[in-house]
Amino acid sequence: MSSKVYRDYTTKHEKIVNKLMEMSADGDGGCFSISRLAVELGMDQRTVRAHLKIIEMDHGGIFTDPDEKQFCTKEGIILLAQRLGLGEIGGARELNR
Repeated sequence: MSSKVYRDYTTKHEKIVNKLMEMSADGDGGCFSISRLAVELGMDQRTVRAHLKIIEMDHGGIFTDPDEKQFCTKEGIILLAQRLGLGEIGGARELNR
């Protein structure tokens, strides 16, 4: 991979991660549609989905549907569990420190 391609790739990945963190911090919850992310980032959905698959492999979140149109961050899943009254779930204690 050439250095320019690598820089472009890592820049896009960083923008996606930062946007997820920003949207989660804004109180939007932690689950987002791929189309909304793509629009807000000015990227095509395939690019966003490909980067989210890497985030999913690194256990940073998960697609919530088989068509991969919705993505929840790890923090978003914990927030949803707490809202449902499920209390502390695996890893929630460490994330909230």
